[in-house]
Amino acid sequence: MFQRLKRTWPLMLLWLDLIYSFILNIGASVSLEQTPASGNSLPLSPDIAFSWLQVIANGGMVLTLSFAFIVLLQLNRAMQQHQFWPLTPVRIAALLIVLAFSLPAWWQWLWAGWALAHGQMVVEWHNLRYLIVSILLLYPAYLCLRLMWIRNRQHTRKPDSGHTISPDQMPPSA
Repeated sequence: MFQRLKRTWPLMLLWLDLIYSFILNIGASVSLEQTPASGNSLPLSPDIAFSWLQVIANGGMVLTLSFAFIVLLQLNRAMQQHQFWPLTPVRIAALLIVLAFSLPAWWQWLWAGWALAHGQMVVEWHNLRYLIVSILLLYPAYLCLRLMWIRNRQHTRKPDSGHTISPDQMPPSA
């Protein structure tokens, strides 16, 4: 269990940040402070309706990424227990979602490293939560690619289970 937790704590922190951001999004949509009031002090109904579209989109993203993280955690568990983990279309899609979520962070950090090498200030320290999340975003793609490499290596090196028959073991034909 500790080994699994050691590998997956960044995923858990990212997932908790997704949930936290979603709750903040709901709070902002419910709050009428940002919605301008008309002459009779009632909020404008289109603004309220459209603010909930963002909540629905964010909720869908949280559900999709939660499912993708669960699949990645299943892959992690299977690889640690040296079990075969078949790739189904749903699992492949989930792993592609993880990569689509995390690989842009690698691209951005590479450009940030390039800019830093050229003397530009690229890291802002005033919002520590965003800095931590941007660093943690690197981990899911790394973990996904590493586990898929381990899976491929285990699958290709899997010893012959004895279910195949060599030509000298075939029964004589009648």
